[in-house]
Amino acid sequence: MRNCTKNGTKVAAGLLSLLIFFTGCARPSKSVARRGPQIAIDAGTLQGMESARGEFAFLGIPYAAPPVGPLRWRPPQAPAPWQGVRVATSYGPACPQIPSPWLPEMLGRKQFPTDEACLYLNVWTDNLASAAKSPVMVWIHGGGNVEGSQEMPPLGPTLARHGVVVVSINYRLGALGFLAYPALSAESAQHSSGNYGLQDQLEALKWVRRNIDKFGGDPTQVTVFGASSGSLDICNLIASPLAAGYFQRAILQSGVCVDSMFPSLAKAEAEGQRFVRKLGVSEDSQALSKLRALPADRILQIASQNNSFSFDAIVDGWFMREQPALTFARGRQANIPVMVGSNLDEVSIFASPIVGGKSSRPETVKEYRKWLSRTFKAHAAEVFAAYPAHTDSDVHRAFLAMDTDYEFGFGSRLLAHEIALTGQNAFLYNFNYVGTGKFAALGAFHSEESMFLSQKYWTTWSSQPEDAKLSETVIGYWTEFAKTGRPDGQGLPPWPAYDVKTDLCQGLGQTIGQQPVPRAARFKVFERMLNAQLAK
Repeated sequence: MRNCTKNGTKVAAGLLSLLIFFTGCARPSKSVARRGPQIAIDAGTLQGMESARGEFAFLGIPYAAPPVGPLRWRPPQAPAPWQGVRVATSYGPACPQIPSPWLPEMLGRKQFPTDEACLYLNVWTDNLASAAKSPVMVWIHGGGNVEGSQEMPPLGPTLARHGVVVVSINYRLGALGFLAYPALSAESAQHSSGNYGLQDQLEALKWVRRNIDKFGGDPTQVTVFGASSGSLDICNLIASPLAAGYFQRAILQSGVCVDSMFPSLAKAEAEGQRFVRKLGVSEDSQALSKLRALPADRILQIASQNNSFSFDAIVDGWFMREQPALTFARGRQANIPVMVGSNLDEVSIFASPIVGGKSSRPETVKEYRKWLSRTFKAHAAEVFAAYPAHTDSDVHRAFLAMDTDYEFGFGSRLLAHEIALTGQNAFLYNFNYVGTGKFAALGAFHSEESMFLSQKYWTTWSSQPEDAKLSETVIGYWTEFAKTGRPDGQGLPPWPAYDVKTDLCQGLGQTIGQQPVPRAARFKVFERMLNAQLAK
């Protein structure tokens, strides 16, 4: 699994559990199957398929032009209209990426079909025949913004049965999706570069606004939801004025943008120049033409061989106009309700052999202190005091709690706190369900909740009777929130909005209900660190 970084700390991106529902790439076709509904959208007519009685899927729909050749590293453009009927019964390829070692466990295969022409989305609906429009849920996949696919996890069929129209999307990844470079900024009308993957996500939301009513969806009732880097990207969308109004609710699973600082455009451009030199491209008047002529595989190869390069969201002065942490602290984000949460033992999976992980974590007190010093510098002693390890045998436990809170728990609670201070509803959760067998030692790990949301479990997951009950509750909460802006509904355990005074969250596990935010008292050290950064 490729990694994303936060303040220099590598964190595995957390691909979500998935099984392939269909594979391949849809293309316009004169040969139309006898069965399958046809829908006319703004670019042409689509033919989908009926996967079960009254359940329809439209797969591999282009929402933007292929970002290849002269369109590489440019904002997404409108797709070319087509004549006749486009058969939309198979997924388009994923965006270029290095195969993840997580995929055999999560998918039972080694890699996705990929192509640089990858800007596709998919729609699942049970509401084609009704005049009343259903709420819409748009899924943004995780994968550290360097890997992942519209196919993961296969949420569409499961959630659509609960009264929502479901959309999943691809977006550009890694260097092809987030490279900032001075010449790219110079040619841009906005004088910025990078964040192309975020622009793709917004373009997909614009497609939803224009077209989703044809599938039985309500374009005025859109919930974006995602996990890991997909969740973090959603946080950036909430902060960006450009995305205002394109969604009315958001669900953020283990990833937020309020707990750290993003690179500036100037810093990202300097890193882009270093990357271009690694590619062997001279920085002259022909640099962009040469870069756009390079094979995508060459760009991926160089990026993967140099771990010092980080391709992710930046404060570019256009899409992200300021640090998102400041946007939320000042209450300038979109005024929408959110569900946000994290898992109790997030980082346990990242070094696990279950997903091909190899641990480079500290094993002794001495190594732990060195790790803290490298990561937190002047604040290292404070962090050690909050998460102490007195003997070498204490280190694993202390590191697991510290890194889970630093990367996920602190930020999730901070986001809920800042949303609540604006008077809007925030619904904070902590997923704490523990599996059996070889998963038992991992506790409630990063991405685990997505298995319950999709009802597609990892290859070697050991099922237990409690799985189905929790799955139905999680699905109920998520879809009710999309319908009403509140996660609780008929037959579901009550889930009150987050209150800064009581500081409680909804525990999701063997028992479901309100509980204190785990380890919340220790978050103060991370809050002091963040405030010091924001004050600079």
